[in-house]
Amino acid sequence: MSSEVHIAVIGAGVVGVAIAAELAPAGVFVFEKNRSFGLEASSRNSEVVHAGIPYPDGSLKARLCVEGNALLYEFCERHGVECGRLGKIFSAAEEDEMEGLERLYEQARRNGVEGVTLLSREEIKRLEPNVQGMAAMLSPS
Repeated sequence: MSSEVHIAVIGAGVVGVAIAAELAPAGVFVFEKNRSFGLEASSRNSEVVHAGIPYPDGSLKARLCVEGNALLYEFCERHGVECGRLGKIFSAAEEDEMEGLERLYEQARRNGVEGVTLLSREEIKRLEPNVQGMAAMLSPS
């Protein structure tokens, strides 16, 4: 790398750091106003890796969530970053919620979300004894 740097990234949040990582071979400065990286909006996320389940067929959000989900877990594994893949249970507590659960399951499958499965009441209890439901959908990612 030369002593001159022609690229500057302003902000060391998750997006700024990702951009800097891509540009690193060309040489980049990252400017951050806080004492460390990721202290503003990036520190206030829900810490959920979205799978792309509820979004409309073929939407950009659905495609990016499905692709980003796989890429994030792959990145963490490749670089030794601790990441819990806890999954999520969508439960139908009453009979009138069953149709909505089935629609959500079909939407997840149309969006290409891998590993979603429907669970019976007994399967829910084995997996998570504190969840009440007639049926559920499990999304492992």
